[in-house]
Order: sequence, then C-alpha cells, then structure tokens
Amino acid sequence: MTGEMIQIKPKEFLQKMYGNANSEYNFSIGWLEQFKARHEIKSYRRFGESGSVVMENIEDALPQIRAKWEKFYWKDIYHMDETYLFYRLQADHSLATKQLE
Repeated sequence: MTGEMIQIKPKEFLQKMYGNANSEYNFSIGWLEQFKARHEIKSYRRFGESGSVVMENIEDALPQIRAKWEKFYWKDIYHMDETYLFYRLQADHSLATKQLE
C-alpha cells in the first residue's frame, strides 16, 4: 500500500457520500502524515526472493539476450534502465502497521 492509495480512497468515499459538494477538500501530505501517525502506519521494507538469485545463471543468459538484440535495428531499441525489466515488480516498501513477510 502506498500513501497515494491512502489519499485517493477518502476522496472516492467523499464523492460517493456527498457528490461534488465537498470536492474542494484536500487530502494533503500533512493529512496523510497525521493519518499514518494516528493509525500507527509506518513504511516497512518488503523482503522477497532476491537473496535466491544465482548470478551465474544471469551471466549465462546474457549471450542469449544479446543475440535477440541483434535482430532489431538500433533505432527500435529504447533505453529504460531497470524500468524495462521490472515494470511489473511490486514496490520494495509498503505502508503497514507491522513488518510484512
């Protein structure tokens, strides 16, 4: 869960309950910080399977990846850093009331 998610939900509830009458109410960063303090919500780092990665397997796969690149023109290859590889990866931090597994 992220802070942005926590800020969006009250806006949705307010809209459902009162329509556009209270659209000027702003769930700011200050509101979010007070909400998190009131409900003892903190940012925790999530742990997963990152420790089980075998670097030798990655090094063995690099020639195959490079061979696939050779099929494309340079103008069709875009540099996106890690975004290309991890765009569906879950965030490594989450807001919660206790440490997550």
